[in-house]
Amino acid sequence: MSAQDLEHKTLLNIDGADYDAGTFMKFYLKNIDIVQDEAQKDLDNYLNLYIDYRLKLHQAYELGLDKKEGHIKDIQSTRSSLAQPYLTDSKVTESLIREGYERSKQQINASHILIKVSRGASPKDTLQAWSRIQDVYKKLQDGASLGSLARTESEGPSAGDEGNIGWFGPFTMAYEFETVAYETAVNDFSKPVRTDFGYHIVYVNDKRFNPGELTVAHIMTFDKQETDKNNAATRIQEIYEQLNQGKSFEELAREFSDDANSAARGGELNKFGVGGIDETFANAAFELKDRGAYSKPVETKYGWHIIKLIEKHPLKNFEALEEELENKIQKSPRSRIITESFTNRLKEKYGVSKKLQLSEEVYALVNDSLIMANAYVFDKNQKTNSKELFKIKETDYTAKDFLQYTEKKQLKDFASYSTKLDKLDVFYNSFITDKIMEYYDSNLERDNEDFKFLYNEFKEGFLVFDLIETQVWNKADNDSLGQENYYNNHKSDYMWLRRLDIELTQSTSLDAANEVRTMLQLGIATDTIKARLNLDNKTKVIISSGTVEETYNRLPEDFDVKLGVSAVYHDQGDSFYKVIEVKGILEPSNKTLEEARGRVINDYKQELEKNWINNLREGHKIKLHKKVLKKVKTQIKKQLD
Repeated sequence: MSAQDLEHKTLLNIDGADYDAGTFMKFYLKNIDIVQDEAQKDLDNYLNLYIDYRLKLHQAYELGLDKKEGHIKDIQSTRSSLAQPYLTDSKVTESLIREGYERSKQQINASHILIKVSRGASPKDTLQAWSRIQDVYKKLQDGASLGSLARTESEGPSAGDEGNIGWFGPFTMAYEFETVAYETAVNDFSKPVRTDFGYHIVYVNDKRFNPGELTVAHIMTFDKQETDKNNAATRIQEIYEQLNQGKSFEELAREFSDDANSAARGGELNKFGVGGIDETFANAAFELKDRGAYSKPVETKYGWHIIKLIEKHPLKNFEALEEELENKIQKSPRSRIITESFTNRLKEKYGVSKKLQLSEEVYALVNDSLIMANAYVFDKNQKTNSKELFKIKETDYTAKDFLQYTEKKQLKDFASYSTKLDKLDVFYNSFITDKIMEYYDSNLERDNEDFKFLYNEFKEGFLVFDLIETQVWNKADNDSLGQENYYNNHKSDYMWLRRLDIELTQSTSLDAANEVRTMLQLGIATDTIKARLNLDNKTKVIISSGTVEETYNRLPEDFDVKLGVSAVYHDQGDSFYKVIEVKGILEPSNKTLEEARGRVINDYKQELEKNWINNLREGHKIKLHKKVLKKVKTQIKKQLD
């Protein structure tokens, strides 16, 4: 019998309810690596635990715990978080994470030419932009300079600087732009590429390994008024000379830096990498080799700086950055790649066409207020509202569903569109994606066996927890008579060890400890001792008093228990010198119920739970299918070997 055939065979029957072998094997194999008790790894022992688990669930359902409002809310909240990993294309996500990490090892210095055109532009405007970028591309192929063309043709903010955008790494530029930059060789240009901003041609000036990040401090001066021109340069030079004479960088930063935010911290800035700060500043900072080294005065567009290296932070390994990279991907346009891949798979799974388009009839139902003022109002009386647009399995989606969606979406969509039709097409594609995801989410238990198992495991786990709380913990917490009876039957378990009534003194020096010891021997009150020694807001001695067990962790390890004032104790690694006055010794005795209440309740809970479990099987008909169990053992052994 194959493992797949065995999965659906009945292993266990309790009161007429069948439990299959597959679920039992999943439970066993999932938990085997985290089970600490070796006895529970024995399959027969684990089977007994599994039977008890099923009986607990049976009792929970009988008590209606699954219908409690609090339980239902917990399950709904948990389902939402459990479902998230199943609502994405994990392979594409993993690929993008790995791609992002590999790209992060390298940085690009590039220039570009941009011809602007939005994603929602009309076909006419899009064609015009495409023609312009093709003309530029042809000129580059014929040997024209990208810098010159950038000045005359580019519509980006870097046009005046010959298109230069400096150094950058992944997640800085639009994904399509980033991709062609990493795929283009140094001193070469890319084919035209489209982003949300328009069409680009990317020229790669240089590539280098990512130097990581730095923590630096700086002293900054800038000219605050027109009349102060060149004053900042003079002041930074004077500060630089004082540094060379041995003055403290931090003190000079606090006193003279014009950067008020960092001056109070001795000039220290937040950690940064190339691309995350002014390029001139970054280049000067990364040239510093040793901790504590500082630069000559550096001029940026913000003013003058002297930069001190505090610490270098090399690029972390993949495991350390994986979660951070995934978060960046989820918050960036890259997430569209994941969504598109996943929804395409679902369209195929559910037989939904990838080329769905709105009919002219539906277009006509929406007036121009959608494009003019985002003020479209759905008319529920239109005859064509019931028109079917597409279907997912047994669920129909109509014009009414889409138009209601459009009315809400327009209020959150601030993109620019050339025409009403373009906007409706974008909205319709978004509507299809949302509905496919909603349908898949709502039917996860039906369509995904792994999620079904995981979700049921959590639901059942919550029920068992609620059951134990109801049957054991709450009862033990509120049953004062039961607590008292348990205490009376187990008094010998709740004993005080030998206890000491002490004054524990802890001094910061041996001299102070000797003074304390002398004063204790003379019978001077502890308040007076503190008043005499703790002068001028300097604490030389701390004194605490009370009754403690002889195992009290603040007593010296080799403490000699006897009445009176002790010698001075000083354990290795302890910053205090201790003198203890033992004022009384109490021999071992029974704790009262109030003194032992916390432990009594805990032990009483354990007894109630033990008795409850021992009685679980009473009145239940349990039938084990031994032939199936034998095959289960063989299959599990194969999987573990």
